[in-house]
Amino acid sequence: MTGKIDLDTIKKITATMGPISIYQFREFSKFGINALRLFQYIKTIQGLQKLQNSKHEHWVKVGNVKPYTWFGLGSSRKWEVICKLEKNNLLEVKRNGSGKAVEVKIKISKLN
Repeated sequence: MTGKIDLDTIKKITATMGPISIYQFREFSKFGINALRLFQYIKTIQGLQKLQNSKHEHWVKVGNVKPYTWFGLGSSRKWEVICKLEKNNLLEVKRNGSGKAVEVKIKISKLN
């Protein structure tokens, strides 16, 4: 499947799309359920990017609406977990200015 992903496909997302490293999952799990929700969101967006044959697979924009509606990750908890994960070198973060979605990238390798 190539090209744009239709709205119906996005509305039906109930599970993570894309490959998951159990090592990355374990490292994120050390920071609680919200870190796992963020991990699931990042992996789902990366899976959708692969379906579109996008060249920007690693950086993922994390807004407020999709993480909440898809995985229950509210904006205040999102920022807490992003800061914790960045501080512990699990995420690389690009802050794009006030009012703009932050971009994140998983820093740790898929294998230990």
